[in-house]
Amino acid sequence: MAKTLLSTQDLQARALAEIRKQPGCSNVRKIAINRITDERTENNWSMCVLSAGDADANTAARAALKVQEALRHDYNLATD
Repeated sequence: MAKTLLSTQDLQARALAEIRKQPGCSNVRKIAINRITDERTENNWSMCVLSAGDADANTAARAALKVQEALRHDYNLATD
């Protein structure tokens, strides 16, 4: 099944909204979407939490990994 291509900004907004839905993560403030250029990988992006806000940093990081895994099934990063 083909993945939907999203801009960095759109993917970032979607991912942040999903992270904020996770328990204890409603106050996560900022994430980064990182482009992966290695053609041997299945996905062309990864993400990390830059500012957890009032959320526990470890909880936010675990939530980001969970959301990343879920979103990678449906989305790829569009080339600029």
